Amino acid sequence: MVSAEAVRENWLSFSQIKNRDYFDVARNGIIFVDSAGNIKNINKEAERICSVQRTMAVGQNAEMILQHLGDKFLRSFSLDDDDEFISNTCKIRIKGQSLYIHVDTLKICNSDGTINGLVIIIQDLSAMKSAIKQIQTTQMLMSLGELAAGVAHHVRTPLTTISGYLQMMVNRLENDCHVVHRDVLDMMLDEVSHINNTVKELILFAKPPISKEPFVNLNRLLEEALLFTFKEMNGEKIQIHKQLAENLPAITADANHLQQAVMNILENAMDAMPEKGVLTVRSWLHAELNMVVIAICDTGNGLSGDALSRAFEPFYTTKLDGMGLGLPVAQRIVTEHGGFINLSANETRGTKVHVYLPIKDERMRHLKVVRQEILNLQ
Repeated sequence: MVSAEAVRENWLSFSQIKNRDYFDVARNGIIFVDSAGNIKNINKEAERICSVQRTMAVGQNAEMILQHLGDKFLRSFSLDDDDEFISNTCKIRIKGQSLYIHVDTLKICNSDGTINGLVIIIQDLSAMKSAIKQIQTTQMLMSLGELAAGVAHHVRTPLTTISGYLQMMVNRLENDCHVVHRDVLDMMLDEVSHINNTVKELILFAKPPISKEPFVNLNRLLEEALLFTFKEMNGEKIQIHKQLAENLPAITADANHLQQAVMNILENAMDAMPEKGVLTVRSWLHAELNMVVIAICDTGNGLSGDALSRAFEPFYTTKLDGMGLGLPVAQRIVTEHGGFINLSANETRGTKVHVYLPIKDERMRHLKVVRQEILNLQ
């Protein structure tokens, strides 16, 4: 990390465009501004954070070319401030996404006290803020999980009893002419079934009972999940494109629960395309991560920035009749398998979900051992 003292001491060399080696590998964004308020130099990290190109920025007035970042950010470029050092934390929006940044401004003065320029050091805090939010979410999930388990336990027993009595009444009316009564009972059974499914999701969310088995064929699991979901959702108007990698390594997993996680994601994707659309399901091996990847992409209307960031919050939903547990349950199951889920907007339209799962494959482990032995001999 570049310190303020290092930048101050190397003002002359850093501010020259021809000396960029150390400058460009700095983890923080750095911008040099001259006494007229024009940009003298900008490193790659600052280009990324500010969404500007060096060739377009150098020589231009800083406040003019960076005005898209907002007034609070531009306060860091004031040459009129009496303070020698200014610190500022703010949120900026770049390409529809929010970045949380910390900005330090150092005033560079000549020996006679006149201002020679400014050094702006920008630190992207987004990853740190995301990590803090993840910790807070995990703590909330643990509390909600305990609550959900308690609620599900107390609801499930009387629900089973009610369902049994209703089914018994339906059986008795089968040979009668009480069509109205039969319809009412069928509606009640459907509602009980809906509540029962909700209870099952609450139990899965609270603590999925993972029972892993070796050598689970992921492609077969995907095929079955697609078949079940397609039938349940009546997805005749949706085109299915499959690109499943051949010879995909087997994984160690609870096949039933992992299939449920995939079905939850598929149901969300199909819900996003009520009229028609294209659902693409892919699988491949990510050798560097030693993981298999599932990608599920839809061509629906997509999610807003707020909905994307809150998609894994329990009970958050954009559907009128949704519980908001589908994706949180899927994430919980995948996490229990040592994997993770990434949700993002599709390049054209719709949403894409990537599921990463670790490989438990003896062949891969053997190759690693052999490679290490070869390295030891060198």
